[in-house]
Amino acid sequence: MKDKRVAKILEKFNQAKRQRQKKDGKWTELDAFDRGEQWELGGRRLPEWIPKPVTNYVHLVKTTKRAALAIENPEAMILGQSIEDHKKAKELQNIFKYVWDQMKARLTVRECLETSKLLGTAIAQVYYDDGNGTVKGGKGGKYQGEIKIKQIDPASFYPDPNAFRLEDCEFIHIVRRRPISWIEKEFGVSGIQSFDQSNQEQGEIYQRAYSSEAKDKIVDFHEHYEKIPNDKEIGGFRYYVTFIAGDKIVRKRTQLKPNCYPFAILYDYPQRQDFWGQSTCEIILDNQKLINKIESIMALIGSLLQNPQKIIDKRSGIDPNEAILYGSTPGHAWVSNIDVDKAMKWQEPPQIPAALFNLADQARMNIREITGLTEAYMGQTVGSLQTSSGVNSLIDRSTMRDRDQMYDFELFVEEISHIIIRFITEYYTETRIARILKSRDQEPEFMEFVGSDYRDLAYDILLDVSSKAPITRLRKQEELDKILTLQGQMQ
Repeated sequence: MKDKRVAKILEKFNQAKRQRQKKDGKWTELDAFDRGEQWELGGRRLPEWIPKPVTNYVHLVKTTKRAALAIENPEAMILGQSIEDHKKAKELQNIFKYVWDQMKARLTVRECLETSKLLGTAIAQVYYDDGNGTVKGGKGGKYQGEIKIKQIDPASFYPDPNAFRLEDCEFIHIVRRRPISWIEKEFGVSGIQSFDQSNQEQGEIYQRAYSSEAKDKIVDFHEHYEKIPNDKEIGGFRYYVTFIAGDKIVRKRTQLKPNCYPFAILYDYPQRQDFWGQSTCEIILDNQKLINKIESIMALIGSLLQNPQKIIDKRSGIDPNEAILYGSTPGHAWVSNIDVDKAMKWQEPPQIPAALFNLADQARMNIREITGLTEAYMGQTVGSLQTSSGVNSLIDRSTMRDRDQMYDFELFVEEISHIIIRFITEYYTETRIARILKSRDQEPEFMEFVGSDYRDLAYDILLDVSSKAPITRLRKQEELDKILTLQGQMQ
């Protein structure tokens, strides 16, 4: 019999799932187009003779926009709020930089940028890995535990269906597939029941087939996060997590440390009254479908022009299979029982209409206008512009939307930074060593620290991603060159 606590949690999960599944169809399409597998959507298989061209603007937009925004390493600068806090803030800055680099946070930030451009919403999670007492280095040979970060796939994330933003969620549910052996090793439990993959609703946006011959059975692993009002504090909350494998609790409700949701969310285009954002790739999806359809028609007509269909008179005695194999082979001889002009003829295919070319060009133009990937943005020729000021003005206009979105990106990195600092002050309670490398040419310095010593530090985070953008740096260089020239002219 299922535990009452498990039944209550899974009921909340099912409520969230019914609401979230409204996004699954669109996400499945976007994922298929990104991978170039759009012709296999829905499990349908088109005949082999139909051309299936793939002009992948979805992948181009995703990777180009990520490259434009994920410039350098967007690290936060920590500033104390008073003179007394200034020295400790500088120390915490060095500690934070060391932890940021060790956990490869930049990689997760880049992955989140890519996901937000494709699906509209990206989620990063910070967590503490205690290593279960594993011995692998550290002081005295004992593993001290590490703060880590990872991206949560939106397909695995089920927020409170009544909330439109993370801070308003009363609960959040995450579901992943895990081998039973992993559950038993991680939580020290047994008796977990697996399910039949072939009959189980996968609840995922990806068209992936699980191996039915795998020896290690898998199970749905649930992480249920919840926010409960704190009776001892007005307006305060306590945050808890419960782990469930299948229909069995493997770790009872545990209060989160630090006391917050350990998630940061990056939106491409936030939507009013909706938890999930809209992506640039989603906006161009219809134009992408149109281009692929038009190119398929044009390729099909082109194939028929090269090898047109044949009509064979039954009385001719010509084998149709032979005509299929050798119908376009130069020098092949045919024997006919009737008049040669009537034995076999080619069906004249239509010419490719000019309207198709115009329609495809219009769809491509729409994509460029929607995404901002104009000739100037992509570094192509910009017409008759000759002066550097005219080119710079055109580049400014073409990158205007990217520069505007950099502020959203800054807020995302800032939120991750706040969470990491809270983890440092919560979990790093013993003496650790941070390696400080101010430049690649200098020898590293080593600093001993205890993270909990910074728990009461009043600090602010300064972050300016746009100042590191290539366009901004180029403009600064040009302005400096002008100043130097003027100084030389005016002595």
